[in-house]
Amino acid sequence: MPTLGAIRDYFPSAFIEVMGYPAHLELIKGRYYADVVSRFDHMDIAHLFVKDAEIPSSLRERLDQIDLIISFVSDSDRIFSHNLNTSKARCIIHYDPFPADDEGIHMVDHFLQSLDFLGITSNDNIPKIFLNDEDVRFGEDYVKNRIAGSKKMLIAIHPGSGSKQKCWPIERFILLINRLNQAFQAHIVVVSGPADQEIIERLKAGIHDDFVLADQLSLAKLAAVIKRCDFFIGNDSGVTHLAAALGVYTIVLFGPTDPKIWGPRGESVKILYKKAHCSPCLADMRRNCFTQICLENIKIEDVMHEVRLKG
Repeated sequence: MPTLGAIRDYFPSAFIEVMGYPAHLELIKGRYYADVVSRFDHMDIAHLFVKDAEIPSSLRERLDQIDLIISFVSDSDRIFSHNLNTSKARCIIHYDPFPADDEGIHMVDHFLQSLDFLGITSNDNIPKIFLNDEDVRFGEDYVKNRIAGSKKMLIAIHPGSGSKQKCWPIERFILLINRLNQAFQAHIVVVSGPADQEIIERLKAGIHDDFVLADQLSLAKLAAVIKRCDFFIGNDSGVTHLAAALGVYTIVLFGPTDPKIWGPRGESVKILYKKAHCSPCLADMRRNCFTQICLENIKIEDVMHEVRLKG
């Protein structure tokens, strides 16, 4: 987001198109960052990954009309970049989406460095998501139609992640939710995605009080619901970064990954990280870890303490 924001600020009159996977792009289309989004998995684009491919005329004509292309495509064999360079786009920047292992730079700053080639600098390295009026109305209606009463807090919790090795034990999420209900009479919104079904079933079995399940929402609708909440609590996941970018007070439970590189940023972000002797994990270590000592070290009381401070 900060990279797109810096481009938008530097070229305020530019027509900006962002290409990627549709589910990930919904939050930027018509919401300040991009004028239009397009599918990276479109069949024409596939030709750019084929050595000595003949680029379809429709794609070539489209590329030839572009003034600036910035590519964050993993391209170790350089086939994609070679094919892209055959277009007549005025300026093409190829930038590795991941920093070197020993670089120790935050991902936001890594992406911002791609703009050094253009002489663009930015002091804003905090991701921000801007909702439109329709988003806001959806969030208000979603909460109003599902939650009654006058409890004090509305707390969103996402117990899942893209990797089970990054998940705080589900038993602790269950105890945490029960304690939040007891201590604050809080309404709980549990966020669930396609990979979270097993976790959610275990959660349902252990929760004493009712909770709202925000299940299978689009990113824009999910963002609208989270924005309506007072707190968000979650693991190192994309949804947690979403909450932080919305400005919701976000409590993040970090384990094997390094928050200096992957942690969400923002004035309303609190990262709970109990560094272990083996932290941070390399990918192979993480896959073969059976103790999760880094996550086990984060106690329920640590989370409750942060809620009390801000509640």
